[in-house]
Amino acid sequence: MTCTDAQRPTDQGNARELIGPNTEAGKMIARLNSLTRGMRSEYGLVPPHLVDAVAKHNNMLIDAYHPENDHQIWLLEQVADAGARLDHCQFMIRAQLDDMADRANLCWDEDRARAAEEIAARLPKDPSRTASRLRETAQGCRWILARWDALGVPLLENVGWDEDQCNLAATLMGVGSDLRLSHPLLNPSASSTDQAGLMCAQADAVHTLMVDALEPLDAKERELTRLGYPLRPSKEYLRLQRAESKLRKVYNESMQAFRQARAERVVASEPITCLTPDLEPISLLAARLNGLASEPEPKPEPEAEPESDLSSESPFEGKPIMAMLAALVESIGHGSESPSPTPSPSTVPLATALPRPTAPLNRKARRAREKAARKHKAMAS
Repeated sequence: MTCTDAQRPTDQGNARELIGPNTEAGKMIARLNSLTRGMRSEYGLVPPHLVDAVAKHNNMLIDAYHPENDHQIWLLEQVADAGARLDHCQFMIRAQLDDMADRANLCWDEDRARAAEEIAARLPKDPSRTASRLRETAQGCRWILARWDALGVPLLENVGWDEDQCNLAATLMGVGSDLRLSHPLLNPSASSTDQAGLMCAQADAVHTLMVDALEPLDAKERELTRLGYPLRPSKEYLRLQRAESKLRKVYNESMQAFRQARAERVVASEPITCLTPDLEPISLLAARLNGLASEPEPKPEPEAEPESDLSSESPFEGKPIMAMLAALVESIGHGSESPSPTPSPSTVPLATALPRPTAPLNRKARRAREKAARKHKAMAS
C-alpha cells in the first residue's frame, strides 16, 4: 500500500518520534530485549546471571597472577568474562544432555512422532525429499502407513480415489505434480482394483522397512540417548556447542595476550648484560692435557751443551708429537728387531696414556684384523 501526499508528512513526523532510546541507560536496557542466554554477546555485555561469576573469576585471576599495570588488569578481565561464560555454557550443555536422556526414558515415541509431523508439513512442497526423510525413522514410516490406511477406506467400497486422494497418494510415494499426470494409477479415472494393488505394494514396502531395519535402529538410538550420546541432538544443544567453541577460543587468545604482555614487561625491566667468557684457562687446560704446554717456569741461564752420543739422546726431546712420529717410523723400518723407544711419562700426552675403551668387533672386522696380522707376520719373517 503506497502512501499518498497527504499522509506522507504525518508518517514522517511519526518516524522522527520513533527513534528509540537516547540515553546510555536506555540503550543498555534495549540491548537486553532479545537476550536469552548471553553466551555469545559482545561489547562487554555481561548477562545479569553471570555478574557474580565474572567477579569471582576476576578476583581469582588477580590473586593468582598479580597484574602490574592497567593493561594486564584489562586482559585479566577479558579472561574472567570468557571463563565465566564458558563454565555456564558447559553447565547448560550438561543440562541439555540430561534433558535428552530423561525424554528418551519418558516420551521418546511422542517426541519422534512430533518431529515426523514437522517433516511431513513440507510434503506438498517437496514430496520427493520429504518422503525420503520420513522413511528414515520408524515414526515417519508409521505416519505414512496411517495415510495409506486412510486411502484404503474408499477402495474397500469399490470407489476410486478422487483428485485430492490421488495427490496424497502421489506425495506419499514421493511423486511430484509434474510426474503424477504421467502415472496411470494416480488419476480419478483409474480402476479401484488397480489402485488397491498399488496401495498394498507401497504399504508392504514401508512396513517391511520399518520392522526389519528402522525399529532396531530406533531402539539402539534411544539407548544411546539415555546414556548421554544423542545421535540427533537438539538445536539448542548444537547452538550451545558453537558458543562453547567460540568462548574457548576467546579465553585462550586473552590468556595468551596476557602472558605475552607479562613476558614483554619482564624483558623490558631486566638490564641487558653480555658476559664474555675467559678462554685462557680453557686453552691452557687443553694444552696441558695434550702435553703441548706446561706451567710457566723461569727461563734458566744458557749453559754449554755436553757432548753426548746421538744414539742415547733423541733429537726430539721436549717435542712429544715429533718423538712419537720418529719412534713409529723407526719401528716400521727395523721391524720387530729394534724395540721402539718408550717416551718418558712426562712427555706422553694424557689422551694417549689413558686406556681407551674398545668397541666389540663384528665377524667381518675380526676376520680383516686377523688377515692383517697374518700378513704383517709373514712380512716380518
